[in-house]
Amino acid sequence: MVRSLFLEWWISKRYLRPKGKERFFSIITVLSFFGISSGVTILIVVMSVMNGLRSELFDKIVGLNGHILIHPSSEKGIDNSSEIYELLSEIEEVTNIIPMLESQVLAMGESQSSGALLRGLSPKSLNSLNIISSNIISGDINNIQSGEAVIGSRLASSLRLYPGDNITLLSPRGISSPFGTIPRSLSFDVKGVFEIGMTDYDGSVVFLNIEDARKFLNLGEVYGVIEVMLSDADKSLVVKDEIDLKLKKYNVYSRDWRETNASLAEAMMVEKNVMLLVLSLILIIAGINIASGLVMLIKDKGREISILRAMGMSKLKASRVFIISGLKIGFSATFWGVLAGVLISPYVEEIRLTLSYIFQVTFFNPEFYFLSQLPSELKISDVTLVSLMSILMSLLSTIYPSYRAIARDPVEALRNE
Repeated sequence: MVRSLFLEWWISKRYLRPKGKERFFSIITVLSFFGISSGVTILIVVMSVMNGLRSELFDKIVGLNGHILIHPSSEKGIDNSSEIYELLSEIEEVTNIIPMLESQVLAMGESQSSGALLRGLSPKSLNSLNIISSNIISGDINNIQSGEAVIGSRLASSLRLYPGDNITLLSPRGISSPFGTIPRSLSFDVKGVFEIGMTDYDGSVVFLNIEDARKFLNLGEVYGVIEVMLSDADKSLVVKDEIDLKLKKYNVYSRDWRETNASLAEAMMVEKNVMLLVLSLILIIAGINIASGLVMLIKDKGREISILRAMGMSKLKASRVFIISGLKIGFSATFWGVLAGVLISPYVEEIRLTLSYIFQVTFFNPEFYFLSQLPSELKISDVTLVSLMSILMSLLSTIYPSYRAIARDPVEALRNE
């Protein structure tokens, strides 16, 4: 058995290195090799980018909005937050509880204005938001006092504001008068500027001390939403049910991160699957190249195959020669494709910046993709999947050529030579 396989391996090696008039097959072999290797590389890089996009968006959205959000069922807000806080603290999976107020406002600098999302919370709660406290690029957020604000970097840039400057906020919740509602306007000192790398938040969020937010929004001792952080995001549905049970008598309802970001998570998964399907066509085309090359090889080597068959080589052994030839191309191309993909994936952001600089084109617009950088997350499962797909496609591409190799009767084939 071993000697037989060695013979078939040796014959396939000779066939893959043709000479003279058979050079055309060598070109097809090279094209097949580069087709598979480039397809594998592209698939690994693209799937890594899709994984990175999903992880970055999830970490930033959930890191700023919480795993579970508790909303009031009425417009008056949550007025029994201390009792709710104690009940939530009893749940083992809960790691942080952040009550806050939220409202849409108009933010104004000296000469510019922009829509913004006001968030009022206590200094302790703001410091506990790791995604904010660990991404301060200027100023600080320690012990935010009355009359101070913390804003995103893109909002600061658009309003041309720096730490120490004044930002004016205009609220639709104004003062009632005989002439209608007069919008409330207050100015705050910019104490810190954060940048989390997500344009939607860097360009719109303004944090205030909770007392300032209540005064500005003309509200009493209430909260608008309570964010709940968990130790494990995958347990959010179980914890949500427990929260609903504990807070049944309170006038509130809860939503987990899957509900609040369902459309985004589904869109990311659909996009990844579609990209996998579309880019797999590269491997299919490369597999067709292998099949066509082997068919041409069989046609050219028809006399030699017939002689081997007449000397006693079985149909199975003759077909294995071409299966091994196709798999050699597939295995080697897959190996180099995987190697290139693994080496390139961690540096996609640097490659993007280089190409953008060379061609003066924006390849990853933050305004459309929410993130300011192109992330990448390489997963062993994706590498394994792409490798198996490539090898399977190489194997399938050898079935028809190997059948053609044994379909003709050796006596008839030699008679026609």
